[in-house]
Amino acid sequence: MAATYNIYTVDAFTKTAFSGNQAGVVVVPEDAPMSEQAMQQVASEFNYSDTAFFTPADGKPAEQAAAFALRWFTPTREVKLCGHATLATAHVLFHELRNPSDALRFATLSGELVVRRGEGNKLEMTFPADPPEPVDPASSDAQTLARAFAGAWDARTVAALSPSLRYLVIHSPGFDETSLVNHSPEVTQEVLDAGERLGLTGAIVTWLPAGDDSVDYRCRVFVPWNGINEDPATGSAQTVLAPFWSQRLPNKTFFASQQCSKRGAVLEASLVGSKVVVSGQAVVVIRGSLSI
Repeated sequence: MAATYNIYTVDAFTKTAFSGNQAGVVVVPEDAPMSEQAMQQVASEFNYSDTAFFTPADGKPAEQAAAFALRWFTPTREVKLCGHATLATAHVLFHELRNPSDALRFATLSGELVVRRGEGNKLEMTFPADPPEPVDPASSDAQTLARAFAGAWDARTVAALSPSLRYLVIHSPGFDETSLVNHSPEVTQEVLDAGERLGLTGAIVTWLPAGDDSVDYRCRVFVPWNGINEDPATGSAQTVLAPFWSQRLPNKTFFASQQCSKRGAVLEASLVGSKVVVSGQAVVVIRGSLSI
């Protein structure tokens, strides 16, 4: 007999439908568990950058629970952390299921994550910080990746790799902002192999805005190793970028950033000790059910 699950499509890190980053959200009741294989098949069917599956973990229904198990899948594999799908999940719980909790706790592959109600309609997610560590500038793999995703490598280029999430940060003061925004990466087998050798999840190109003080930095995020050419809005990347930019922008612990994807997004992140608090809003655009 088929089980039926409530499903949602949520645009995260936006107040407006059809912008930000799409996520699938699937409610998995405790009495109707879903296999890992089925989760991967559903995520492939959604074909969004990430789909979240959550289950109440304290014996209460989702509308009343405060603790949950949470997993994230791209169309091709399970991932360790996903910010926008976590935001989407919390939005469903707070605004669709009317969960009255002030804070939701999620058991994940990255440990316990907490999402709290913030000011206005914002939600605040607390993640472990993942400060990137310098990569040898002589690394041919780093140079290959910088040329692919930033379109350039020069003497001032910095490449740094986050040890937990395995994001490669690429930055150079010499990069031209217009070129970075308009660059269309060609992801060849050479590029994929270079990333595999470094064990990458994704590559982040980041830069300071030219003549714009409304945001502290801009970025683009590429994740072809997880089946995603460019991610529209990436909460997990802020756990890497906030500590990266805190070393370059003195006395800054709060950052507003713009992710320059086609859909676009503005994200906020605060560096609090060994944690990064990422905040944002979300919009539900599709509600439905799944029978498998």
